[in-house]
Amino acid sequence: MELVLVATLLAVLPGPLRGNETSTVPPSDLSRAQKRNLDSVCGRPQVSGRIVSGQEARPGRWPWQVSVQERGVHVCGGSLIGEDQVLTAAHCFDQRLPLSDYSVLLGSISSYPGDGEPGQLRRVAELTVHPSYSALDNRGDIALVQLATAVNFSDIILPVCLPRPGDPLGPGTWCWVTGWGKIAPSTPLPPPFTLRELSLPIIDTQTCEAYYQEGSISSQGPIIQDDMFCAGFEEGQKDACGGDSGGPLVCDVGGVWAQAGVVSWGSGCALPKKPGVYINVSVYTPWIMNAAPPSGNFSPSAAMILCSVLWLLPGQLGDIPPLSLGLG
Repeated sequence: MELVLVATLLAVLPGPLRGNETSTVPPSDLSRAQKRNLDSVCGRPQVSGRIVSGQEARPGRWPWQVSVQERGVHVCGGSLIGEDQVLTAAHCFDQRLPLSDYSVLLGSISSYPGDGEPGQLRRVAELTVHPSYSALDNRGDIALVQLATAVNFSDIILPVCLPRPGDPLGPGTWCWVTGWGKIAPSTPLPPPFTLRELSLPIIDTQTCEAYYQEGSISSQGPIIQDDMFCAGFEEGQKDACGGDSGGPLVCDVGGVWAQAGVVSWGSGCALPKKPGVYINVSVYTPWIMNAAPPSGNFSPSAAMILCSVLWLLPGQLGDIPPLSLGLG
């Protein structure tokens, strides 16, 4: 299976901010939010307004989105969940390389911002891969990155909320995936490498399992593991793709955004009956809170407890039209 989903990027250009950990973003009043509990600021972007189908994301619309970079090249997405903590996929990191080869870009609408454009680059101080991670079946494909220095919250840098442990996802719920991935199976995102967004529905696991079992040469156990869920369309055409791995799939509940999934894997890009497969964050919320530093900033908020009720309702956000990241 190809580790892809259509919205992030495998660009080959060096990042202009490589080795530079200084911020070009003037702190706003929101920087004071660092001293508050994250529950009061997570999942609440300062930029609002309806998102236009198939177009690039607006600056500040997804302020938790980060680019995980290897030697200055974007390789994966990720999400800010604390002042110095990023959630991403385990397979995004080559365990043979030193952590010094990796950095995280925050607060930028481009994975390769130019001189004078907003962005904060941080070195990776520590990587914690979930102990159950298996590259063979993608189980446990989740990891925590601790940044070398904390970020200042602003209009364009804010954390996303975490779901309550075990929160269910109702089939038909519409959520959003974002990233700098390929816009077609063989087409990298072109300059200026602007973040893209896609709205897509959750698919019930039984249906998704049947899709992936169809034509499969293996009949040994389920393909969609119990820590995964699928999102996308039976007909394909709209999906995430290479370079989107590790990025967030988020759901809006009452104006507060919670991260439901981590982009993990898929079979090709936007193929019929091959929707994207995501790691279910709610399965790992306890691990995230235990693995993170004891700062008190990782407890689920009251809004996310509400998510556990609303995500049970199929099609609750069904009035939001599906979007395309560039395919079909």
